[in-house]
This record gives sequence, structure tokens and C-alpha cells, in this order.
Amino acid sequence: MGLPVTQLIIPIFFGSLLQALVTYFLKLIVIEKLIEGRAFSISLNSLITGVLSWFFIYLLWSLVYFLFHYVTNYKKEEIKNLKWQAAKNEIELNRLISQLNPHFVFNSMNSIRALIDENPLLAKKAVTELSNVLRNSLLMGKKTLVPFSEELKMVEDYLSLEKMRFEEKLTIKLAINENTKNFLVPPLMIQTLVENAIKHGTSKLPKGGTVEITASVEADKLKVIIYNSGHYDEQASSETGFGLANTKQRLDLLYGKEALFSIKNEEERVKTMVVIPSK
Repeated sequence: MGLPVTQLIIPIFFGSLLQALVTYFLKLIVIEKLIEGRAFSISLNSLITGVLSWFFIYLLWSLVYFLFHYVTNYKKEEIKNLKWQAAKNEIELNRLISQLNPHFVFNSMNSIRALIDENPLLAKKAVTELSNVLRNSLLMGKKTLVPFSEELKMVEDYLSLEKMRFEEKLTIKLAINENTKNFLVPPLMIQTLVENAIKHGTSKLPKGGTVEITASVEADKLKVIIYNSGHYDEQASSETGFGLANTKQRLDLLYGKEALFSIKNEEERVKTMVVIPSK
């Protein structure tokens, strides 16, 4: 919505000039002729001075009037557009979150299916763990943002489930600063990245590997880093990495360019980093 200067300047200019002329002559007629009873006379200097004085008064008033209405209408239009964009983003976020639950359930069921043949008793315990994880994921999936402490609990429950499956092949390390716990984050985002680290990294190694998670607050931003054993294949990830694409879209919708997401190989392991601003 641009300021229509070229469309308004001519009407404002001539409108102010016309009002100045009318006001000047009305003043002459009412004051000099009717009230004071003097003869009606006009000099060129008084005409120019009088009309110009009234012209600038009306011009200034018109500019203030149109500027006020422009700013008011602009703000209303901006608020309308922001509300529309927010509603659109909310719909898209709900769609992305709704995709995560089936994706998570599918991978979890595969974990339990593998346990059934290896250790039926452990599989039974895993089903109980899974029910807790799914219940929490459904509750979290209804929210746009959740405290990091809730997301971390979800991650820990998921890792507990995967630990039953891989046993000594999966080593878990957590280094979480206390000041991160109340930071608001998108639900299931960190859990999805941890799931990706195990599925596409550690689980593919014959001897297993390590998943290490660190979290800290730096410059009023939450910084979460996930290290996992293995190698990041960008081409293969672009074809099968649903969780990564989902993460990028949600971060973009919620934070725009203020958030940061990266994944790369570093010293024979994969480093996934998410930086989330305060919201």
C-alpha cells in the first residue's frame, strides 16, 4: 500500500487554491462591504498576499488531513495482513505438527517390532514406554510452543525407548544448562532431530554409536546441539529426511531469519544445531 502522492498532489493543490480564493473574496464581501460598509476594492498585492496566506493554510490542513487518514488506513491494512498471515502460518504449522505424530508412531512401532523377536519381555516394557511417549506427543502437538523442559522430557522418554532396542550399542550423553528449561520451543522439534540422528546415523553403524545433546542459552537465544556417530549424506537426506525439512519449515514460519538450523559432518560425527530466539 504505497502513498499515492502523484494522484493526490494535483487535487490537493488546486483544491487548496480554490478554497483560498473563495475565503479571500468572502472575507472582502462580509467584512469590508457588509460590516464596515466600505467600497469594494482589490489591489494586486493584497490579492496575491491574501490568497497565498489562505492557500498555505488550506494546503497545510489538507496535507495533515490526508496524511492522518493514510497512516490510519495503512495501519488497519497492515494489521489485517498480519492477522491473515498469522492465520495462514498457524494452519501450516498445525499441518506440519500433525505430520510428525504418524511419522513418530511409525518409527517407534518399528523399534518395538524389532524388540519382539529379540526380547519379548523388554518389548512389553517398551509398549508401556511408547504409550507414555505418544500421550505426551499428542498433548504437545496441540500447542505452538512448549517449555524446553517438556520437550526434553519427551526426548528422554524417546531415548529410553531406543535404549531398550539398541542396549549397549547406543550411548546417550546429555549436557543441559538449567537456564534452558523455561525457554519456549516448537513441540516435537528437538525430538524429531534426535530421532533423525539415531535413524539415519547411529542405527546404521554395526557397532552402534553415541548421541550427545547439549543445550545452553547464549545472547537470549536457545542453542541446542545434537552430535551423533555416523556420516551425514546431504543427497540421501534430501530424499528421505522428512524430519529435517519439517524442522526448517516450522522454524521459518515461527521465527523467519532469526532462527538458525544447520547439519554437517564434524570430526567423524554429525553435528545438528538449532538456535531459537526468545519469543
